[in-house]
Amino acid sequence: MGEKQPLSVAVIDLGDFSRPGMEAAATRYAARRIGGQPLVVRMARRISDCTLVSEVVIVGSNIPSSLLTSGIAGFATINLPTCHISERLCNVVDRFGVDWVFVVPGNQPFVDSALIDQLLSRALKSTECDYVGYASNVGDSRRISNLGLAGEACHSDTLRRLRRNADRLPADEIGSIASCLQHAPGVYQLKFVPLPDALDRADLRFAIENEIDWDDAQLLCETVSQEDAEWQQIAQVVMANEDLRASMANRNS
Repeated sequence: MGEKQPLSVAVIDLGDFSRPGMEAAATRYAARRIGGQPLVVRMARRISDCTLVSEVVIVGSNIPSSLLTSGIAGFATINLPTCHISERLCNVVDRFGVDWVFVVPGNQPFVDSALIDQLLSRALKSTECDYVGYASNVGDSRRISNLGLAGEACHSDTLRRLRRNADRLPADEIGSIASCLQHAPGVYQLKFVPLPDALDRADLRFAIENEIDWDDAQLLCETVSQEDAEWQQIAQVVMANEDLRASMANRNS
């Protein structure tokens, strides 16, 4: 593989660790170990395989020192005081000077480099576009977040516009830039890419939001031992397990 071109930066956003109850899933699970490494490190390594990503950056607000010293030093890490996700992402834009930012919350152990590259390829070819994300053919946005295999891409100029209106946006909509854009003043051009048919299902769930999700992730990591396994391999394991699919469908509903 040739040297990557500095086209875009990928951001794993951990949210704000000082929020009461630490209710954000990325905050609760990022430091837990899966496959022998912190979840956020596993994600960063998987995203590093993307050909259209020049840098993987881990960001968050009030990240505890225990996580900062847990082995994530191999990746650029930005720890900020309490601020909106748009402000955290703009900090990355200001530091790296790229046109596009791919962002994913830190609770998605199977985030897939091929799906990310497909999304970024659309984004980098787009003109007059503020945002590119995946969409379900049934119009269910929760299906995308529950799936937990690919995040969202947003243009740097758009993030700067969001930052100027941070105090008027929903409180820290972690991992949901589309939601921020829908609530922000002004007009934004959003482009959506259809999910692959094999993933556009109500009984697939790979994002971690509770302890049952965590147990499933551990099981899948043990079953598919390759750290860089593609989404097809992960999905195949679930498709072959009727009880697991039923459990995922129940949680998705």
